[in-house]
Amino acid sequence: MTVHIASVMFDANQRTLVKGTQSRNLEPKVFNFLTALLAANGQIVSRDQLIEKVWNNRVVGEGAINRTVSLLRGHFAALTDENIIETVPTQGYRLIACLEGLSKDPIEPVLNEITATENKKSTWFFIKVSCVITFILLFLVALISYFIKPDSFTHSNTLSLISAPLIALNGSEYKLSTTDSGQHILFHHLDENNNQAVYLYDTKTHSKKRVLTDSLATINAKGTQLVYATNIDKQCSIAIYYVATQKQQPLFTCDEIPTSLVWGENNTFYFTKRFSKSHPYQVFSYNVNTGRLKQITNPTSKNNTKGDFNFNYNRHTNQLAVLRYINDNQSHIIIINDDHVLTEHTVDLRINNLLWHPNNNDLIIADSASLYTLKTANSHYSLLKKLDFKINSLALLQSDNGPSLLISNLNAVSDIAKYNIKQKTHITWQQSARTELLPRMKADTQLILSTRYKSHHWWRIKGDNAQLINVDLPFELQFVRYELSDDGKRVLFSKHGDIYELNIDENTYQHVFTESKNSYVANYDANNNVIYSGNSSGNWQLWHYQRSSGQHTQLTVNGGYSGRIIGEYLYYSKFTVDGLWRKKLDHPNEELIIKDFNRINWLNWQIINNQLYFYRQETGVWAYNIDTHTEQLLLPKTNDFIHQYTISPDQQYIYWVRLKALQGDIYQYAF
Repeated sequence: MTVHIASVMFDANQRTLVKGTQSRNLEPKVFNFLTALLAANGQIVSRDQLIEKVWNNRVVGEGAINRTVSLLRGHFAALTDENIIETVPTQGYRLIACLEGLSKDPIEPVLNEITATENKKSTWFFIKVSCVITFILLFLVALISYFIKPDSFTHSNTLSLISAPLIALNGSEYKLSTTDSGQHILFHHLDENNNQAVYLYDTKTHSKKRVLTDSLATINAKGTQLVYATNIDKQCSIAIYYVATQKQQPLFTCDEIPTSLVWGENNTFYFTKRFSKSHPYQVFSYNVNTGRLKQITNPTSKNNTKGDFNFNYNRHTNQLAVLRYINDNQSHIIIINDDHVLTEHTVDLRINNLLWHPNNNDLIIADSASLYTLKTANSHYSLLKKLDFKINSLALLQSDNGPSLLISNLNAVSDIAKYNIKQKTHITWQQSARTELLPRMKADTQLILSTRYKSHHWWRIKGDNAQLINVDLPFELQFVRYELSDDGKRVLFSKHGDIYELNIDENTYQHVFTESKNSYVANYDANNNVIYSGNSSGNWQLWHYQRSSGQHTQLTVNGGYSGRIIGEYLYYSKFTVDGLWRKKLDHPNEELIIKDFNRINWLNWQIINNQLYFYRQETGVWAYNIDTHTEQLLLPKTNDFIHQYTISPDQQYIYWVRLKALQGDIYQYAF
């Protein structure tokens, strides 16, 4: 069957798009996506319908759907300039192009033709074996009914709420671990004044006891020991806390607090460690009895500074499940036993937490607000429960009634304050019940990133009004660094190694260049050309893209990550070391001008009228004059300061993100 979609011919039998001498082969999911749109005859195809028809009811994240429609649009864009597919916000997708040769039910005959041969071959086989299968199933049901006791715990695909909340302190409760008996829950708590403590909660007496402060800790299976990490006099250290005696045993120093700590067997615990902030997290083990430190994983460092950031240990099988970050839409899970990789699983979700299932060798995995069951035998995963809050951590709690699932949630709220530099006064500029992030200002345009509507979106602020910029992007925006053009009409940002430009007034976007350059931090120069960082060579360097010629010119050879061109100079920071450098554009020699310029400044630093604005973690926001080499503290740091800010174009105000009190509770669910 062939159908003309606008000026492009779709050959369903060959699974190709053809125009003249050009053709595009469609990937399986992309082909299914297009056939689903054609079958709808111009009607909207919802997300649920796509999951059913394209992914065969396999649960996938928004990222997988967005990538598929982006691929399909890319195939059409290579052949025609016409708009083929429309995204209907909150509803789905539909074909809007003119169609020729489309029958009332164009897709079913094609699918029938493709599968007819297989169906004929398999019909008699299924008839022959159906009686045998029926007999076997009946026998197994009888056998299971006989041997399984009535009070045995069985797997269910649903979760029911038992307790909400379980402890209910004011503030946030997070990072849970439990004992095998289920008598104790270890949890961390952050109060409204940002004081952090670690508590031990007794599930029988419902009493709690503070055991540590300013620490990350986990409890062992017997409930006798905690391993914890803390900073004392700016030195990270890892130690053991003995519950019965309250004595502490130092073990070794560390460069920074791990992202995760988990007890294994034989007095061994696992923790994350990285060589520097520019390297990915790796998993290490440490045996308290022998003092042996051993590296368990070694993820690649290319385009991945998060690495193996979370894991969970199965005490029954001695297997370690390691969660590896791939990108914003994919995660990799590695099952390890005795230093050997048993299985690996890739899921089209951004997983943040994982936990071994209590009844089998499967995993419970969680993204921001949904729980899934991952079958480790075949990598299939299915939705277990969708929650209406953000998941922070997971733990299993044993009891006489069977295991239950503990979930800690986290609700972060932030607003944006406006600071008058001359008068040294603050007022609240933007606020909501969600998070207000990353203010940016150029000309008369004021922009913020906010989650006040569903997820991350840009909002344009005009006086007292905030206007949603609802652009149809081929991915979830999430948290993203961005740059405004000097006239305030365009937004420059990078996603998945590509650089995009958004036209604010038209609500449209484009790739700045189509070549794959592994491009990240992007800034405009004075002529709206683009300075960007890339590591296609294996090292982060700065590049300059000339729009008129399409030429890419390498600007640095000794490293560069975030750069700006002022006159004849390039000012820039690096990915692996602190400091701000400058060099002449036509000369290789570089000069370090600010030594204590932290690498985290890549997110916000800017230059206005020869004043370079940057942040020091201990003190606040500073201004450095690039002509006189003098500097001045403008905004002293406060405890609620988040490292996100911008300077107004007239240099009179600093708009900065202020963290409000975190709220989080522990919820208990029965399987």
